[in-house]
Amino acid sequence: GTCRGTGGSMHIYDKDTNFQGGWALVCEQLPYAAGAARSILLDRMLKPDEHKDDDRIAVVFVGEGGAQNGRMAECLNAAAKEKLPLLFIVIDNGRAINTFTPDVAANNDVYLQGQHYGVPGIKVDGGNLEETLKAGRAVVDYVRSEGPAILQVHTYRFQGHSPADPEHERGRKDEKKWARAEADPIKLFEASALADGLDLEGASKAAKAVVKQSLDFARESPPPPAELAKELEFPDPPDTDYNTRGVMADAAEVTKRTTNPERLAACQAHVAELQALAVKGEISIADAVNLAVLEEMLRDPTTVCHAEDLQAGSSYNIPKLTQQTFGTLRGADEIIDEGHFLGKALGEGMNGYRPIVEMMNTNFAIYAMAEISSAGNTYATTGGQFQMPLTIVGAGGTAPNQALGAEHSQPFHAYIMGIPGLKIGTAASPDAAYGMMKSMIRDNGPCFLLLPVNQMQGVKGHADVGRCLPIHTCEVVHRASDDAVAAGKAVTVLTYLHGLKEVHGVLGEIQECDGLDVDLIELRSLKPLDMETIHSSLARTHKAVILDESTISGGVGATVSALIHEQCFHLLDAPVRRLAMEDIPVPYASSMECAVVKRGVDVKKAVIELAVQKAGVTSGRYAAVSGD
Repeated sequence: GTCRGTGGSMHIYDKDTNFQGGWALVCEQLPYAAGAARSILLDRMLKPDEHKDDDRIAVVFVGEGGAQNGRMAECLNAAAKEKLPLLFIVIDNGRAINTFTPDVAANNDVYLQGQHYGVPGIKVDGGNLEETLKAGRAVVDYVRSEGPAILQVHTYRFQGHSPADPEHERGRKDEKKWARAEADPIKLFEASALADGLDLEGASKAAKAVVKQSLDFARESPPPPAELAKELEFPDPPDTDYNTRGVMADAAEVTKRTTNPERLAACQAHVAELQALAVKGEISIADAVNLAVLEEMLRDPTTVCHAEDLQAGSSYNIPKLTQQTFGTLRGADEIIDEGHFLGKALGEGMNGYRPIVEMMNTNFAIYAMAEISSAGNTYATTGGQFQMPLTIVGAGGTAPNQALGAEHSQPFHAYIMGIPGLKIGTAASPDAAYGMMKSMIRDNGPCFLLLPVNQMQGVKGHADVGRCLPIHTCEVVHRASDDAVAAGKAVTVLTYLHGLKEVHGVLGEIQECDGLDVDLIELRSLKPLDMETIHSSLARTHKAVILDESTISGGVGATVSALIHEQCFHLLDAPVRRLAMEDIPVPYASSMECAVVKRGVDVKKAVIELAVQKAGVTSGRYAAVSGD
């Protein structure tokens, strides 16, 4: 089929006909459609000659129950604010899987929801072909010329909600008998004067022939090869060199034509200032990411940015000057709902754009878990038809003594580790943040870059201006001395985000302890994980400590430790020592927080203990030893 066996009946996409999906999660398609509508406006702005007669609109279908979801309100607001060419079609069959909608909804007239936002709506009888056609044409004309609208179509559902719906057991036989006689729009049309003189029998035969042809094609087609699943994991291979990725031939001209000259000059001056700081070694992590964002938006006019409080630069200036320079379509300041604007970005990514979504704090992205999941799945479930160039960036993690409390100290990076198709990176230095951000923006799949929330402005250093860094590798930040390795006193320490500074803070103390030393490896790529670098280090040290900014249960360190034991067991002289957050909400008070969040002193203790454990060790394998 169109999706090469990856999607199934709930996930049908066809790029050639602009059909952008059946989506499994109720209402998630609403912001995607808003993003598709924004893409139409972006096309017209960036390529006015090519789209001078463009009358496209985006059409999204939702049930009357799903339209009660908060996503509907968010998208009505967005569509009204930007006058998006977006038509909301509400298929109103009056029930959920089985429950009647009036039993759970206070107001079933969904078409009136738009009144608060100035979005008009109309309700029609879906059994009346003529009425539905007339209303549909009028609504489409309105959307093309004025902006968003709602068309609610009251109808009857003849089949179950899904193949798993045993509605035959729910006493609906009499109801369906009535419906086939009184509510079938085809039979109602055939019995009307509008059908006089039409060859309905011929039309029916032609339709059945197409159905039969499609079924025959499906039955005769060979099953997709097993290796296709892995091929559709990422649009770009993990080892892609993003320095060679080009842009449209007239990119510079388009940027110049669509940008106010004075504001463009101000942006270029700001970029030059940041580049000078990067060369001097005085740029912060936050400013390094802002520099990467602005350089890429100047370089490629298909790059757009979404964030809350974007006009003011959000919390860390990551989106600073994006709207002031490139306007509201390319620099979108968003209402406070991460799922809705990340969903709009997903819709833009499916339609030729490279959206960047900045989260003030990565924990706020909890509101967008459905959209992040779909971003990771889309390339595969569409059979590779739709790439998903989407970059999510934000400050997160849990630093010792950061005093942000439990809600702002959650290990969101661990929550998203299980989402297929998503590349997850971390950066604890300006150079890493800058180079990885540029690469992620150029990647054709969804990427998530996490930054250390407690070090956004305080950690400063160099950044290699203009250079894209790999997003699939670890970085050996410090290499243990050959003497320490030869004496068996070297330990591999794996960490990321705030952990890097914590380990640096005790590195000198470790080296003063009887010749101990460490291979300090920054886990810049959490997914995919660079096991090659880890393996090479363990072949030298045979011991590993993981300082993890996620919990003992289900954390990043748990995954890394498991893979080390599975793939590098023959190299270990002792079990991996995992220093993870306790499975306890992170307290605000430092007196309690120190018992939950691990830090440099814990690393020093673990390294010393591992290095001096000799008893019970066998060559190339570890045996049980005491913790004393």
